Amino acid sequence: MKRTEFEDILILETPYYKNLRTTYRDTVNFQRYLPILKKISNGDAFVKTLAQKQGKELVYLGRKIFSLQDEFVTTYIQFLSDTSMVDKWERFFERYREQLFEIYEAFVGQDSYKVFVFEVVNRKLLRDLITKYTINEPLERKIIISERVGVVVNQLFTYVRHSLTKDIRVNDQLLIDSYGHLPLLPRCSHSETLRLLSGSFLEQGIPEPLFSQMAMSIMSAYYMETKQKVITALNQTTTLSKESILDILKSHFFFPDDKALNELHGLLRDKAQDMLNDLRVKKAKVDTDILTLKQKVKEITQNLKDQLIHLAENFSTEESIDNAVKKLQRNLITHGYELRHLKNQYQDYVKKENELKSVLKSKPHDLLTYIFKNEWDPYIILLFNQDRKFPDDDIQAMIKGVYDDVKKDKVAVEILNKSKVSGFLKEKYDSQVLNEYFREAIRNIVVPLIKAFLLEEMIDYYPKMTGPATHEGIRYLAEEALAGRVNVIEKKMPVVPEQSAISAPVIAQYRKLVSVLTYDIRGSTFMGTKLRDARRESEIRKYFQEYMLGVIEKFSGIPIKDTGDGGIVVFAENSHDIKTKGVTELAPGSTLTAVRCGLEMVRAAKSFVQENIDRYSDWFRESEERKVDFEGATYATLPPSYQTIFQIGVGIASGTYPREVYCDANAFGELDLTGMLVRESNFYSKVKAISKSTVICDDATVYNMLLNTNKFSFLNEQGLRIDPMLLDIEQGLEYWINQKISRRGFILDLYKIFVSQLGQEVTRPGSLKLMLGMFDLELSETGEIKDGKGGRGKFLFEVASEATK
Repeated sequence: MKRTEFEDILILETPYYKNLRTTYRDTVNFQRYLPILKKISNGDAFVKTLAQKQGKELVYLGRKIFSLQDEFVTTYIQFLSDTSMVDKWERFFERYREQLFEIYEAFVGQDSYKVFVFEVVNRKLLRDLITKYTINEPLERKIIISERVGVVVNQLFTYVRHSLTKDIRVNDQLLIDSYGHLPLLPRCSHSETLRLLSGSFLEQGIPEPLFSQMAMSIMSAYYMETKQKVITALNQTTTLSKESILDILKSHFFFPDDKALNELHGLLRDKAQDMLNDLRVKKAKVDTDILTLKQKVKEITQNLKDQLIHLAENFSTEESIDNAVKKLQRNLITHGYELRHLKNQYQDYVKKENELKSVLKSKPHDLLTYIFKNEWDPYIILLFNQDRKFPDDDIQAMIKGVYDDVKKDKVAVEILNKSKVSGFLKEKYDSQVLNEYFREAIRNIVVPLIKAFLLEEMIDYYPKMTGPATHEGIRYLAEEALAGRVNVIEKKMPVVPEQSAISAPVIAQYRKLVSVLTYDIRGSTFMGTKLRDARRESEIRKYFQEYMLGVIEKFSGIPIKDTGDGGIVVFAENSHDIKTKGVTELAPGSTLTAVRCGLEMVRAAKSFVQENIDRYSDWFRESEERKVDFEGATYATLPPSYQTIFQIGVGIASGTYPREVYCDANAFGELDLTGMLVRESNFYSKVKAISKSTVICDDATVYNMLLNTNKFSFLNEQGLRIDPMLLDIEQGLEYWINQKISRRGFILDLYKIFVSQLGQEVTRPGSLKLMLGMFDLELSETGEIKDGKGGRGKFLFEVASEATK
């Protein structure tokens, strides 16, 4: 497996990509409705294949098929309005059929699964087009259009399946059962859909108004039965936010009445009050910790103030006062960040407190905003209760309630009268017969309707009719198409099939890591040579190190060792506890803070030179070379050798604790690190570039960042020159496919961090092999990268605040 292939698999597990998948494959609806489709499809092979997907099947429709179906709908609607256009319709239909057949054959090939995909997605497109062109039509007109178009479409696809798939083994029973006897319905409300099917209900012996009333009775009863399930789920939840309430309510087919709303609202209020009481205890403790730390800051500030007064009264050099000031600044920054950590925790509690208070202030009907409902949900409830029998009294009462609507249609009255029987003193309707007609209507109309709706819900197409696709939607579609996970009709796209899957434990290995950062002051030897004054050199180094420590404290790094010409720092999730509570075990987390710290150290090193150029003439006055005139110099005009004095090399190595790095007190009682990460980060810090500081990190650091960031994109030269927001969907697909194929790294968009593959050969004798380029790799069971011979290996990346060339 090559590095890029491994990265492609790892990318699928990043939170950013999972969020894209959830959004654009609509995994919530997919998981909600797939079990129902499986239940009513009787083990159909197409549905079994769908069940292996992680979300909706995606289809990209070329311009030709899109415009062809649009023209089909508009032309046929015109023909229905003016039958004298029959010649025009027949000429069009002949051309339409030929072009559709051509597109069908090119897409389907010998794949029976694609037979279903093509038909279902085209039926979904046609349904959306019917909706668009009949939205303002009266009900009677909609009935005619949907029935007549349905007949033509059913005949067409039946002919296509039977004539063009002779050499493919296709069991099309699911398609016949779903679409074979129904009109092509536009998207509309539940009640309007039933009215559009009024003719179908009459064929089953029951008028639509009576069926609708019986259906409403079942739905009301079912909603009450699901109430207890919702109550149980709310009682078991450990959080009470808008999101958690929404997750519970949308996972049930639950549409409560006023009484149920009041009961749920009372439950939520009681639970919110109990959680609020517990939260206030935690909030009070954090408040106490904040006050304690503030007092500590006052004491430290006073001690350092006394030290500064002493240095001023016993003045020796500027650097000694500068160092004391830097120490004061660093201590203030350290405790400032600790205070910020506690305040953030306090604000989190305040946020949760406000959420709970909003629950306490809410009204029962506010819960209606959380109710999750699709147009076919009521039919699914009928499916769950299709064998229910209504008592005779209920049937008679419902007929009486809807009779005014029934008598508007003479045929409906005739059909209903066939169910009349003699009763005591007066005629009534045969409830047993009507119960059977109702069940037959569910089996022959509602079940096929659910199958059709759910089949179309399992598939989504692009471009959308509702408007232009989002920038991220196009990117996701492109990357999925490149991996062969999108059905592309008409358009040709490159496909790089996904390699064998990597086990979850291997990916998990990179999700939480400890990072070791080593930095090396590039020009330290040159500075010592020029100064020829060990005391001054020590003072300047210490002054520079205060700059670096200020940055390290800002990012919650734990300084371990001052190496003289650099330092060693460790980053762990529990840095606050290590600093304040004497903890030595390093908790793994995100490597992002270490990388951001390294970049900030590079900026601070450059700032150090710019801020202290006016001191160069004093610092280097004993230099052998008196040719350099420091008066009025700027960073840009400094000789290269003097620019590099305070450039740094930062190396970051990340791995697991305690296998790759271990932290404990050394023989002198000081915190110390041992392990491979210490040696490797030191090696990376020695990687040099011409005229600049560098931040070099290993693959584990980069992969951890990807697995812990909410947005990233690919780094390549074209992407830096083109704004994808200005591209249409076809151009956008080509852009993002090229971005992934030709990438040379990543961009963490939210932080403006550019990560590029290291562009030079670096070798090190010993156990570590640095693999630069498209080398084959192997993964151990623990997720460790191995080279072709089984030795430990790592890929290196350069990290920068701007794209490196």
